Amino acid sequence: MATRQFVRYVSRRLSTGGKVLGEEEKAAENVYIKKTEREKLEKLANKGQKPEETSAVNTGDAKASEPTSPPKGVSTDIHRNYAVLAGAVTGLSAFGWYYLSKDKKTEELLD
Repeated sequence: MATRQFVRYVSRRLSTGGKVLGEEEKAAENVYIKKTEREKLEKLANKGQKPEETSAVNTGDAKASEPTSPPKGVSTDIHRNYAVLAGAVTGLSAFGWYYLSKDKKTEELLD
């Protein structure tokens, strides 16, 4: 989503020669963009392709902007993911430290 917004921003800046668009110009450009996207969808429908199959075309609807849900059991909380990773690294480090710190005494024969 951020990439699309960036590309749209850059294309607007380059298409206008660096001029900052006014509110009316932005609205007119958005109407034009929606019109061209609608025409693309109609062409795809005429060809027999489903619009859901093409990810390059964005209709601007609320449904298109919803993120896809991750598989069940996968966390989306970035802080929790980092905490789990840090815990795993800490646990492995502690195990390695314990294992490597054992005294390596060899049995000596007493005479």
